[in-house]
Amino acid sequence: MALSSNCWKYLVLTFNLLFAMSAVVLFGMSGYLLYRLFIYRHFIGVGVEYPAILLLMLAIITCSIAWIGWRTAKSMHQIHVIIAGLLVMLIVVIEFSCFVWAMVVWDNIEIDIKTTMTSYFLLTKENKEASVDSVRWDRLHVKFECCGVSGPNDYSSAGHVPFSCCGQGPLDSIQKPYTSDCTTLYQRGCGNLLHDYAKQHLLLVAMVALAASLLQSSGIFCTFFLAHAIKERRRASLRHSISVREAFAAPDDSLLSPPTAPAPTLPKY
Repeated sequence: MALSSNCWKYLVLTFNLLFAMSAVVLFGMSGYLLYRLFIYRHFIGVGVEYPAILLLMLAIITCSIAWIGWRTAKSMHQIHVIIAGLLVMLIVVIEFSCFVWAMVVWDNIEIDIKTTMTSYFLLTKENKEASVDSVRWDRLHVKFECCGVSGPNDYSSAGHVPFSCCGQGPLDSIQKPYTSDCTTLYQRGCGNLLHDYAKQHLLLVAMVALAASLLQSSGIFCTFFLAHAIKERRRASLRHSISVREAFAAPDDSLLSPPTAPAPTLPKY
């Protein structure tokens, strides 16, 4: 048995409530992943962050569309409900596009990170004095327990290794820039570690976008089924109004038929 328009109405209202809640969760997760990528933007490049930025913007827009869907479902106007369904469809398509975009960036991130890190490393080496760039490298060394892009040999041209490659705090290199006796010198480079870090977070961005698009796509069917139910209810109401109007407009046969003469009575003897 087909569901009535009221059933579809409450289903759509429930979906819009869940739609708004998913937007809040999407905002939190995309914001967290964007922050995790943003703090290493000088090493991995800004282009890696774009899918997370798009996902964050979609979360904000989704809240507005959820409010529009709630109002249209309560009003039960077919055109408004269809427009709300088209907006939900647009959000789902963009979220799936964000998933594809994140996977494309994930596949090409190795070349981008190596190019960005090498350029930034050479730029930092040109500045002989302690700078913000050198502090960023120190923090990276301590955080990932690595040294340079490919290893300590990256500093062979400088003749010394940063103090942070020995496991000391990043700010120690300002007061005590270099040391000759490193007992715990990190041998691995930061390039591969940061590459794995960025790929992991980009994969999370892609999975969040895919999960959001799949879960929110159910609202498209509910919304358009509601629009169809409103249309059928309007047709049924119109048919009922026409039948009632025809019933009142139809002439009464008893009034239109000519009066019949009474039968003659025979005299009694």
